[in-house]
Amino acid sequence: MNVDFVTINLAAILVATSYDNAQPVIKWGGLILAVVSVVSTLTGG
Repeated sequence: MNVDFVTINLAAILVATSYDNAQPVIKWGGLILAVVSVVSTLTGG
């Protein structure tokens, strides 16, 4: 269960640091990667 919280926190940090970026690839790439990480963690993948 601890690994789940670490993954979710790292995903939140990724979104926080990449979402304000002016380049759309970094902005949306960070967001998509964070969402996929959280979903795979919550579904046990």
